[in-house]
Amino acid sequence: MKMKASVLVCVTGQRDCDRLIRIGKRLAQEISAPLQVLCVQPSSAGYDASCEELEYLRQTARDASAEMTVYFNDEAAIIAAGFAKQIHAVHIVTGMAGTPSNGFIEMVHKLLPQIPISMVAKDETVYHICPEEGEAADTVTAPV
Repeated sequence: MKMKASVLVCVTGQRDCDRLIRIGKRLAQEISAPLQVLCVQPSSAGYDASCEELEYLRQTARDASAEMTVYFNDEAAIIAAGFAKQIHAVHIVTGMAGTPSNGFIEMVHKLLPQIPISMVAKDETVYHICPEEGEAADTVTAPV
């Protein structure tokens, strides 16, 4: 059985990541693909992870007809890249890198240069890193 291509939304445990799920749902609907939500919490978070925020995001994902998966691991970008391959992601949605950047977006792009990444700002402006035809490129396009 061949798995259908998916849109992957990478969230942190923050409540305002609901905007990422909304944008991901819209992208998934545009290409008629299922939506998957992934949250990678640091291993040290364990039972200290904010259950209330994670539950809110899980419910938001469910309302968007998406499945949400949570991992506890200190290598978020590597876990996200592996998960993206597993679900045959054709597009990745994430938040904007903070200052200083933790390198998540850069590492995911390096590991999966052929997959477009959409970064969603707090005001829901969307910026894209798009691969060029036939090769990977570090091109950031203006919001549409």
